[in-house]
Amino acid sequence: MGSLRTFLQNRPMLGWGLAALLMLFAAGMLYMRLMSRDEAEQLTQMVTIRCSETGETWEVLRGVMEKELYLRPYPVDPNQGLVNPKTGKPTGFPVDAWKQTVERINAEVAAESGARTSAPQAPPAAPR
Repeated sequence: MGSLRTFLQNRPMLGWGLAALLMLFAAGMLYMRLMSRDEAEQLTQMVTIRCSETGETWEVLRGVMEKELYLRPYPVDPNQGLVNPKTGKPTGFPVDAWKQTVERINAEVAAESGARTSAPQAPPAAPR
């Protein structure tokens, strides 16, 4: 431990640089922790869904709604809504920002599938 102390006393800029890196790391961790709370709060908010046929409404968690959209085949059709629990038809649409949500999910799925296809693949096995 004493050798580290003398090393940093002889080179103070390295000590200050190390301290700055540690502070940046701590600030980044704090920022990530605060941002994850916002995302969790957003996914647990209730969304009002309105049936386009009957006009009746019901509520569902945003996270449940987005999970259903992620499980649909790509690309998600914005004209096909959520399944109405009473009729069983996909006629339920959120009151707010349906098109933006579908566009965001389509973009995320496209980016994920693009990342999967651009990853290096193992060469085929040599024939015997």
